[in-house]
Amino acid sequence: MSKPKAFIFDLDGTLVDALPDIRANANRALKSLGYDFQMSMEETKPHVGGGAQKLASNVLGKPMDDPDTMALYHAFADIYEKHPADFGKPFPGVMQVLDTLREKGIPMSCVTAKPAKARVQVLDVLGLTEYLALALSPEDGFAKKPAPDMLIECCRVMGVAPAETVMVGDTRFDIEAGFAAECHSVCYCEHGYQALPEEFEDRTVRIADFTELLKLIDD
Repeated sequence: MSKPKAFIFDLDGTLVDALPDIRANANRALKSLGYDFQMSMEETKPHVGGGAQKLASNVLGKPMDDPDTMALYHAFADIYEKHPADFGKPFPGVMQVLDTLREKGIPMSCVTAKPAKARVQVLDVLGLTEYLALALSPEDGFAKKPAPDMLIECCRVMGVAPAETVMVGDTRFDIEAGFAAECHSVCYCEHGYQALPEEFEDRTVRIADFTELLKLIDD
């Protein structure tokens, strides 16, 4: 197999350990709307990866388009913009990989379910924006993962084909999007927030240490 020419990364659970911020901001949003419960870290984890609106729906146990769901979603997005990375930071090895890929002239992009305004703040605060040719959220006008739309647009901007691009994520949404886009390789980060579905075991590259990604481009 030929070596890849570009990389696309998920954000939360892949590049950044955002769970503490997601929990804190969800709890701030719940409190601001008068709810009398708060979520623990373990209670928050299953809701990461599907987007803020789905998180709000799951937390409240109401449909995605329910007015209460939408109110929590908007409160969460607004609060996240003000508290993008109080606790979060890149996972070990992430900066080494990004630096190496940049040094080798290999373009990178980010596709995430995080609300666009929160994504911008997180990437800026953590110093990740400068590495990326493009970063996209569904609010930018694209279907959410597992649809391949955001990945295909990133490939277009980076000037590469999906078949030349590695998709790196930590949820089934990321993995399914990578397969749907027909990426060169689809990698699963073990440090993320969801277990790898059994049906994908033989089709993905497991990454226990983020720097293992560099093996895909080693001479």
